[in-house]
Amino acid sequence: MRSVRIVHLVYTFGIGLFAGLLYAFQQGVIPTLNTLSAGEYIKVQQGLIRALDAFPTGVIVVASLSMLLPLYPLVRLWRERRSTYWRLTALGWLLFFLGVGVFTIALNVPINNVVLTWDAAAPPADWSALRDRWNGLNAIRTPINYVSFLLMIWAAFEMPRE
Repeated sequence: MRSVRIVHLVYTFGIGLFAGLLYAFQQGVIPTLNTLSAGEYIKVQQGLIRALDAFPTGVIVVASLSMLLPLYPLVRLWRERRSTYWRLTALGWLLFFLGVGVFTIALNVPINNVVLTWDAAAPPADWSALRDRWNGLNAIRTPINYVSFLLMIWAAFEMPRE
């Protein structure tokens, strides 16, 4: 059971880090980006995308570990799947995996890839529509991540004692 506690702590911390990143974007970065002209927006957003993608032990590793590690207690404690701990962990994992992982890969990343092709000196006419779409998608995945994080914290208090 000690291994479950350690793994739970690690992925809860990772989900919390991701929640903090999304919170920072939602509360600080996005409002600032929304004040920029098209050319300024493109330069800054391309820099952010490249910076977050360039550090392989950063966002991608934390998110991947936080998506995979919850499977360990879910499989190991399969016989206790009716327990509050198991159900909270399963729901928290599902929300993070689908609501943050799949959502990000399927919806936000393609927009990032388009932004990376833009020329800041000649912005596309519809640049603000794509910016607003990305911001709207982020406004959906951010609270999903918060709920996932809170469920994992709650699950820690419901962990079976052995």
